[in-house]
Parts: sequence; C-alpha cells; structure tokens
Amino acid sequence: MARRKEGKSRRARAAGKATRHPLLVYYNLSRRYRPSALLFVLLGLILLLPSVFEGLQSDVIAPELLGVIGIVVLLVGLALWLFSILVKRRSYVECTPEILVVRTPFYRVLVSYRRVKQAQPVQVSHIFPRESLKGMGKPLVKPLLGMTAVELHVKSWPAPKRRLQRFISPYLFSSRSEAWLFIVPNYSLLIRQLDAATSEKIDASRQPASTYQDPIERLRHG
Repeated sequence: MARRKEGKSRRARAAGKATRHPLLVYYNLSRRYRPSALLFVLLGLILLLPSVFEGLQSDVIAPELLGVIGIVVLLVGLALWLFSILVKRRSYVECTPEILVVRTPFYRVLVSYRRVKQAQPVQVSHIFPRESLKGMGKPLVKPLLGMTAVELHVKSWPAPKRRLQRFISPYLFSSRSEAWLFIVPNYSLLIRQLDAATSEKIDASRQPASTYQDPIERLRHG
C-alpha cells in the first residue's frame, strides 16, 4: 500500500512539471504563412477603400465589385493568419505522467513509454544533411541545422510508420534509425523528462499486474 502511494506521489510531482515543448519545424511553417497572410489582409483592405471613399472610385470597375473581391481576399488573409497561429500553438511534444503526447495541428499521437528504448541528443545536420533538403525542407529545417535535437529510439510504433509519416511532417522522424526526432528549444530538459517517465513505467511494470494497466488500454476502456 505504501509503495502504491509512493508511486502516485511521484506521478503527481511529474504531472506538475509537465512541459509542452514546441516543435520548431512547425514553428517555421507558421512563420512561412505569416507574410502571405499580411499581404492578403493589406490587399483586401486596399480593395475595400473605393467602397468607403468616393474619391477613389473608378469607372473601370464598380466599387461594389471591388468591395466583394476585397472581402474575399481579406477573409483569405485572416484564414492564413489563424492557420499560422494554430500551427504554432498546437504543435508540441509533452511528457505527461502516463503517456508521451506528440501533437501536430491536425493530428495527435499517443506513445506509451513502454515502447521507448532510448532518448539521446543528436545534431540536426547529422540527420538531415544540408544537401538533402529539398522543397519545403529548406525553409523548415535549414534554419535548424545547427541545433541539437532529441532522437527517441522506439521498440515499435503506435501506428504503421508510413501512416504516421503521411499525417505528420517527415522531419519528425529520424532518417537513420527507428526513432522519432524532436527539434525543440530545450532538448536536454525533454531528454530528462523522457528518462524519468520511462524509469517510472519500468518501476510500475515490476509491480503486480493488478496494480498496473497500460495507459493506452486505460484510454480505450475508460
């Protein structure tokens, strides 16, 4: 009984220290959309001006038509701006006491700590050499090549890896092994949290089966 209370106490302390680590690949994606969003908003406002000020009206295009176009362009700009905010705020990795959460703007993956083998630091440029970056990889990853990331080796994946790669950025997966790749501002803190959570689950799994249930199963039947 005392051992169980001690375990709960440790999990409570861990929950109080849970940190959402921003995924910088998505942060760069957010920044990429902002200039376009501002441009559309500015253009939309300019197109609306003839509807407000008669001196700006022209016989070439009716101000009403310009106003409709301006509203559409303005809405597109606002949508892009909101999307950039969503991408930034909803993209993170978090070590909760029970499970590892990998969150992207439109997809969430729950990773059991029992799947984790090892978390280690790695230079981003060692995983994604500069010459290998093409297309969207250049603006998303090139600014991060000098950083240290967390390479999280796993025993298995919570879903087929190819499916995960379709819904999540390929730059969240290591190119050299079966591992996640988390490029976050504070890689050392994330590694410490992963090590602590993994050790906690190893200790819990050694207890009698009646006192431990895998968090994935708990979510399915809870």
